[in-house]
Amino acid sequence: MEDVTERPIARRVRTVLARGAAGTVGSGLLTRPLRSARVRDDGVIVLVVDVGGMSRDGGESGGVASTGGSASAEIVDTVCTGRCRRVGAGPSFAVDGRTGSTRCDDECAVVRGVVTIAGIVTASSPTRRRRLVAAEGGSGHGGETGALRLSEVRPLDISYMCADGAYVIARGELAAAAVDPIGVDEQAWLRRLGSDSALAARLALRGGHQIAGTDPWIVGVDSAGLDLSVGAATGSRVVERLPFSQVCRDSGDLLAEIAALGG
Repeated sequence: MEDVTERPIARRVRTVLARGAAGTVGSGLLTRPLRSARVRDDGVIVLVVDVGGMSRDGGESGGVASTGGSASAEIVDTVCTGRCRRVGAGPSFAVDGRTGSTRCDDECAVVRGVVTIAGIVTASSPTRRRRLVAAEGGSGHGGETGALRLSEVRPLDISYMCADGAYVIARGELAAAAVDPIGVDEQAWLRRLGSDSALAARLALRGGHQIAGTDPWIVGVDSAGLDLSVGAATGSRVVERLPFSQVCRDSGDLLAEIAALGG
């Protein structure tokens, strides 16, 4: 059975972009942080570029994602599965009294692939000043001033690279693809499902797996099913697809399917 990454690739890519996933955008030797990239129904991709961010090489930010130029964007398809938020994963407070949080690392985050977009910038907005909060790379208290630019890109090349290989997606195919109604909020759902530490164990038991030493956890969910990662005796992990009985259209459908799977 196909897992999350083996669903129709165009649908997968459009869903990743619809999440507002961040990445990087480059033009020539300049590289800037990409805050989000969205696909319009006409196939044009709208980039939100932080032209005031750090660059890999020196230079003026005015030439990045500006009208008439070329631009290439790279977005990593990754989600936090919520393991970093489990009770006992780390201290509940910081030394300075703020609410603490455990950093999402390789034990929690799951990386599926990389979306690459290259094309011509057909329109761009003037630079807009805005306040960045800590989640966007700001200083935290009060934030710091950033500069954003909205750019419309006519894509010439769209690809998705994952463990199974590299896939090329046509512009029209991407524009016609629907956003997965569950996958677009996958990270929120994984964190919610991960808060129930017994759910993954119940799913593993119903799938015929042992619990002791296997540390099962849910690593993916979309409208067609969820992915369960179970440890093997060799130390490796196996991802098993648990399909739903129907395609979920909303949260009500999803909760009903999970209840049926988990007993």
